[in-house]
Amino acid sequence: MSTQTQSFTLNAQDGQSVRGVLRDTGSGPVGFFLHGLLSNAEGDKSMTLWNEAERNNRSWVRFDMRAHGQSDGKFDEFTISRALEDTRAVFELFPKRPKILVGSSMGGWVAAQLATETALNVAAVVLIAPAFSFMDQLYQSLDANKQTLWVSQGFWTFDGDDLDEGFRLSYQAVLDSRQYDLLGKSIEYDCPVRILHGKLDDTVPSDQSLEFMSRLPMHTDVEVEILPHADHRLSGHIKHITDKVNEVWPSETRTE
Repeated sequence: MSTQTQSFTLNAQDGQSVRGVLRDTGSGPVGFFLHGLLSNAEGDKSMTLWNEAERNNRSWVRFDMRAHGQSDGKFDEFTISRALEDTRAVFELFPKRPKILVGSSMGGWVAAQLATETALNVAAVVLIAPAFSFMDQLYQSLDANKQTLWVSQGFWTFDGDDLDEGFRLSYQAVLDSRQYDLLGKSIEYDCPVRILHGKLDDTVPSDQSLEFMSRLPMHTDVEVEILPHADHRLSGHIKHITDKVNEVWPSETRTE
């Protein structure tokens, strides 16, 4: 069967559109890249993984969650629940095929949450500096007066730096995120979990990935690799990511 590459547009429950691009070989596993906060499907990691999938003749999907990239929505509306809803909708394009999830930062948190849902047929997960529970952590990092102001005005504005633009996060996003606290409850995975994290990450401490691993049952197929010279973006370490994807990609394929 010939390989097809096409753009797609899906309607979310609120009528907004989720947009992306897929490459389908017609059978076997499908890889999905889940981007980070304020990122999109055109970023360096996303495009490198897309090109790697093409070289290996693998099915692959990259898409923008609502309030990001080419998809609809304002960032003030963004929540983890909406990110999960968007990703599940994209999964429905391949309902019975094994899914390989590669999630970066906030996308890593989303991927880790989705992999606990056995009905989604997730075959493996690669998490890149996963930002578990970062919304509530941002809230907890503020003093009591600022927390009160965040609640009363409904949002808090975080300043940007040389690498990232600033952003305004709603208090609703904080409240919503608490139900997905993977560091505070017992979870299990029926698939391989691989985590890459930079030791020099000053956005999400690498110790958090080690803590996450320590909370998983002993039988879990999980590995955490801390890269000593890498930052949050894992700049210059893209081969580590593609190697992990190759490592967990199923050797036997299944068709719909």
